[in-house]
Amino acid sequence: MQQANYDIVIVGGGLVGTAMAIAVAGIAQRYQLKIAIIDGAKIKSSESKPANSLDGRATALALGSRNLLERVGVWSALEAYAQPIFDIDVSDQGQPFGVQMQAQEMGQEALGYVLQNEHMGNVFRQQLSQHCEGLVTFINAAQVLSLDNAVKDSQLVYEHTLEGETQQVEVTCQLIIMADGGRSSLRADLGMHSHNKNYEQVAVVVNVALDKAHQGLACERFTADGPMAVLPLLPEQGQYYAAIVWTQPADQAATLAAMDDEEMRVALQNQIGFRMGEFRALGARQIYPLALSVAEEQARQGLAVIGNAAHTLHPIAGQGFNLALRGVFALAEQVYKACQEQAPLGDLTYLNAFLATSSRDQKMTVHATDQIMQLFSSRQKTLTWGRQLGLLAMQNIPLAKTVFTRTAMGLDQPLADVLPLPVRQV
Repeated sequence: MQQANYDIVIVGGGLVGTAMAIAVAGIAQRYQLKIAIIDGAKIKSSESKPANSLDGRATALALGSRNLLERVGVWSALEAYAQPIFDIDVSDQGQPFGVQMQAQEMGQEALGYVLQNEHMGNVFRQQLSQHCEGLVTFINAAQVLSLDNAVKDSQLVYEHTLEGETQQVEVTCQLIIMADGGRSSLRADLGMHSHNKNYEQVAVVVNVALDKAHQGLACERFTADGPMAVLPLLPEQGQYYAAIVWTQPADQAATLAAMDDEEMRVALQNQIGFRMGEFRALGARQIYPLALSVAEEQARQGLAVIGNAAHTLHPIAGQGFNLALRGVFALAEQVYKACQEQAPLGDLTYLNAFLATSSRDQKMTVHATDQIMQLFSSRQKTLTWGRQLGLLAMQNIPLAKTVFTRTAMGLDQPLADVLPLPVRQV
């Protein structure tokens, strides 16, 4: 069996895993740390062609998340692919009151941004390849077979195939960071259980082409069967697009999957109306079940859990990746402090400090998202009246609207302390 040594090993090469590597890259450069990213799939090249605007999954970045990415020098590379959200329209289907939020009203250039995941992943990988050479190693198409966290040095064994030959490698490191998604088998193997809540709902995720300019408008419509979010995407060759997430009861999954594109287009249009114009074409459709999952244990000596492996939220408020990104920077801060104090990176003192920060954020965000989902997915008259009163108050009471908007923008969470950046920035 081959041997390898790193200081930090990140299991999972998706958006959260690569964001974690970016967050600690400057620390790695300053303190001569070696980082590895291990992923089960082949990690795509930064030069790979991104998905087109009709087929690429998208993520809404809160303004606070944009500020975090700006702190580590990558926002300037992401900005070219980001569609600003200038206005948000919140409405309750069939009811008179709603809320309109404007960036200008908040004194901000945007309330948030929408990026296609493929673009964001390409930029993250490109930044790591171009500016972190010698610091970060990508290990493709590798399966982690075992993991053992320890007081001083943690170990894991992975298997991959090179030139037709299957090899096993034993890795020794100070800190293992698990960012391997909501169905983390590693977390389960370690006995790190999670609290789960099945919403008995599914999400229909699809991009649409619009017949007119969206003007940076995002819409959130609460319907009889579940909420629908419509997010503006960056125009492409004069054509405007939007990303839709439509929540429906789980028992409708088969019916939704059987719809042809025209039936789905009409159904979506009927739910949201023509606030963003007419839907002209649909991209690839995805339907997946919705549940809340929060890992009861997210750190051990030499081991930390982040991203969907730590928490999976309902998409109603678009907070999942934003919460994960804040967790990434909270962990990076503690890695930096451990380096400054010449302590082991996996020392539980620092990981507990990371937990103290991220747990408070998680509890508030998970609770708020769960309560919004229950409130706006119900057709009970008392809850409908309560929703309308709430929307009326937010629209007409400046302080209430400001607090709500700042929370949605991720500005109620403190920014991470300034982390050291790689010398060669964008």
